[in-house]
Amino acid sequence: MDIDIGKQITTFFKSRKLAIILIVLIILFSILGTYIPQESQIKPEVFNTWEKTHPGEAQIYDFLGFTHIYSSFVFISIAALLFINTLFCTTGMFSNSMRRSGAVLQFQKKAFIASLEKNTVIKTEKNEMDAISSARSVLLSNGYRVSNNNNLIFAEKNRIGVLGTPFFHVCVLFLMLAAVYGSTGRMEGDMRLIEGQTLSEDHGNYIFINEGPFFHENHQKFDISLEKFYADYTDETGLLRGPAGKLAIIENGEKKKTDIVYSNHQMSYKGYTFLGNVYGLAPLLILRNPDGSVYSGSYITATDQDESKRYVSYFDLGNTGLEAGLIVYMTAPLTSQITESEVLQEPILFLKIFQKGTEIYNGTMHLNDTVQIGDKTLGFYDIKYWSNFYVVKDDSVTLILLGFGLMTLSIFSSFFIVPRRIWVEISDNEKKGMREIYIGGKSDKFKLLHEDEFSRIFTDLENEL
Repeated sequence: MDIDIGKQITTFFKSRKLAIILIVLIILFSILGTYIPQESQIKPEVFNTWEKTHPGEAQIYDFLGFTHIYSSFVFISIAALLFINTLFCTTGMFSNSMRRSGAVLQFQKKAFIASLEKNTVIKTEKNEMDAISSARSVLLSNGYRVSNNNNLIFAEKNRIGVLGTPFFHVCVLFLMLAAVYGSTGRMEGDMRLIEGQTLSEDHGNYIFINEGPFFHENHQKFDISLEKFYADYTDETGLLRGPAGKLAIIENGEKKKTDIVYSNHQMSYKGYTFLGNVYGLAPLLILRNPDGSVYSGSYITATDQDESKRYVSYFDLGNTGLEAGLIVYMTAPLTSQITESEVLQEPILFLKIFQKGTEIYNGTMHLNDTVQIGDKTLGFYDIKYWSNFYVVKDDSVTLILLGFGLMTLSIFSSFFIVPRRIWVEISDNEKKGMREIYIGGKSDKFKLLHEDEFSRIFTDLENEL
C-alpha cells in the first residue's frame, strides 16, 4: 500500500485538533509561569529568598525546569509546533483565497441559479440586449463588478474580502515572531539613583538586569540623572500623584530630555522606557580618622519594609570589620502647626553597631551629630531620597502594536468586507416576444445580513424590466 508521507505530514501540521492541544498546553505552562517564580524575571535576592523559604518545592521545580519555563526546551518546542501549525494552515488558506480572488469568471446557468437560496425569475418583453443592459445597470449601481458572456452575467462585490481570514492568520504569525524577537532582544533592569546622582546606561550600573540572548549588551550609555525626588508630588493641575522622580537624560554633556516619572506616567527615550519603582531615604555617614581625614563614607540606602515611613538598612561599616543597622525617618518639631501646607521636617537616625555579633553602640543621631567608634569618629552629615527606576528596552513593542493593528483590520475585513456574487441568465421563453431572467445571489458568510441587499437588487431589476 502506497503511503504519501508528505501528505500525512501536511495533514498533521494543518490539524485543528493539534492547534487546540498546543494552545491549551501553552495556557497551562503560562499559568504555571505566573504561579512559580521565574529565575530570569525577578531579582536574584527575591528568588534566593523564595528558594530558602520553600526548599522542597524549589528543588522539585528546578529539576523539572519549571523555574525557567519560558526558556525551557518543552515550552519552546510547543511554541515552535504552534507556529508551524499556524504556518501550514495559513499557507493553505492563503492559496485557496488567492485562487478564489483571482478565479476565472464563473458564468452559471439557470440550473445552478435555481439551487441558490436567494433566487428569482423575472419575465420581460424586452429584447435580450436591453435586458442585459438593464441587469448590468442595476448591478453596477449597487457596487458590483459586472461581466457578461452572451446571455450570461456574473457580478461580484468585495472580492478582496476572501483574504480576511488568511490575513488574520498572517497577523498571528507576525505577532509570534514579534514576541520571540522581543523576548530574545529585550533588556530590563532596576537602576538605583540618589538625588543628584548621575549614572551611565551601562550593564554595571543596574542593581538587577535581565538581558535577552540577542541584546548583546547593546547599551546606549547615555547618562541618567535624578535631579529631584518628591515623596508626595502634586502636578500642575493640583492633583496628588504620590512618589515621583525628576529624571534628566544627558548625552555628550547636553541635557536631551527631562520628565517627572510617577505612577501611570513613564518617560521614554530612544526606545528606553523609565518607570518609577520603590524609593527610600539615604543618610550620608562618614567615618573619619583621628586626624580628621576621611576613612570611608557613603550614602546608605535604607528601605521602608513595612510601609511605616521608617527606613531600615544593614551594612558593613567601611573596612573596619564592624557591622551596623539603622532606622531613619523624617520628623517634624512639636511646635509646627499641622494645618500648614508645608511642615519643616528633620531627619532622625537610630544606629546600632556590632563587633562580631556583640553590640558596641546603640544611640540616636540628628543631622551633623557625631559618635566615637574606637579611635574613629562617625558622623551623620546629609540625607537624600533614592529611587529605583525600572528601565525597559524592547524594540518589539512597535511591531506588536503594528501586528494588533493589522489583526484588527483583518477582523474588520472578515466581518464587513464579505464577498458576494450574483449570477444571471437571460433565456427565451416559448411564448414569442418574452424573456425569462433567472437571477440568484450568495454571500460567503453572514447570509442573513445580506438578504435585504439581494432582495433590493431583485426588486430594482424587476422594476427596470
